[in-house]
Amino acid sequence: MLKKISNLLKKFGKFLDKHIVMPMTKIVYKISNRFDKSSHKLENILSKQTTLLFLSGVIAFIIFVAVDQKILILTTSSAEVFKDQEVVVEYDEERFVITGVPETVDITLIGNKSDLYIAKQSAEHNVKIDLNDIKEPGTYQVDIEYENGLPSIDYSVNPSEVTIVVYLKEARNQTLDYKIVNANHLQNEVEISNVELNIDSVTIRGADFQLDRVASVDAIIDVDKLTSVEPGTQQLEDISLVAYDKDGNVVDIEINTEAKVIANVEITSSSREVKLNFVPKNDVPFGKAISSYSFSQNTVTVYGPNDVLDELEEKGIDIEVDVSKLTDNYSATVEIPSPSGIKKMSNNKVDVSVTITNSAEPVALTLKIDALNIPSGFELKAAEGRDNAEVIVLATGAENIVNNLNTSEIQAYVDLSTCNGAGVCNLQIQIKPLTANARLVTYAPRKTTVELELIKKN
Repeated sequence: MLKKISNLLKKFGKFLDKHIVMPMTKIVYKISNRFDKSSHKLENILSKQTTLLFLSGVIAFIIFVAVDQKILILTTSSAEVFKDQEVVVEYDEERFVITGVPETVDITLIGNKSDLYIAKQSAEHNVKIDLNDIKEPGTYQVDIEYENGLPSIDYSVNPSEVTIVVYLKEARNQTLDYKIVNANHLQNEVEISNVELNIDSVTIRGADFQLDRVASVDAIIDVDKLTSVEPGTQQLEDISLVAYDKDGNVVDIEINTEAKVIANVEITSSSREVKLNFVPKNDVPFGKAISSYSFSQNTVTVYGPNDVLDELEEKGIDIEVDVSKLTDNYSATVEIPSPSGIKKMSNNKVDVSVTITNSAEPVALTLKIDALNIPSGFELKAAEGRDNAEVIVLATGAENIVNNLNTSEIQAYVDLSTCNGAGVCNLQIQIKPLTANARLVTYAPRKTTVELELIKKN
């Protein structure tokens, strides 16, 4: 307050110097110039410092009286609007939950300009709703109050009154889970593989209708707050707790814990060396065959979740090459497709070389037909009365490949998922090469369909 008064006095002093002392000096100078040499006595009197101070004081007194008596325009009533003033609610927070209170209100102050100027310099405009007298839940019409420090100023608050609803505050236990945010800020080579919290439940407090909305309470594991993103385990203590409804929207309630929430965050780098599979796309031109192929590298390092890596490690990554126009040896750089779920690969291109030769005479192979996806509650028998359905397949390819093929490298199968109940099904025979060499051969089954009979199990 003293600082504000001091600032006001300084401003008032500058005002006197600029608008009173300096003008008076100029007036005296002009008057003195009008007198001849015989009037030097009056000039000496008016030019004395004490005379100027006296006259300035008289004029300042006159201005003060004018201001105090609201004679000058400075005292004319005016208005000042203070928007978005925060509302403070006083109530029993341990017992009640309050709804209907506006976050902010607008205040209009009405008074003379000097008082409004002082009010405007104030950093605080205390707006409150006093509910300390409310002892029971219910609906209430209450006034919004403004603590006015200057009695000479009138005020109005918009809105001036509100309807609030008072609820009893209830408490429930809620299982605590966790949610990882900003995971995309991790390097591709690492991931958060596990999080362990030191507590497994919290107490949520609020009105019944608020607690009924809560579907989960999560400890927010923010990757940006980790001290390191290198593989290993570290503790995270700066953890926020957030309640969500079933749609993932935040529910504004109290969340209490008996202890500070601490999370042990495990960061791992999961990777595998995965083989690359050469897969011919379409058939080579008639009379030609693939006798061999090679990659500049036979494996690639992939990073990602362990379940995805386990599957890739078993089956590898297929590199498809269109061989439909290859009549001579072929070399090219091709893209390595990124499997779904993989974060990163050590590289995404590989050089492939394919050796083309003349095809040999077809080799006949007899394959047992595997039945896949037999409907539950049924068993299978061959419609022709044999125990095992078979198919003869003509394998065409390079001599060094087809002469060394084994029937275990090729699968003939039918898919019974389309069969509807007991009876005979006419099914398409599918041929699937299982090894790298088997994929270099083309296959022509002597029959393309087979009839198999489904019967109910005893």
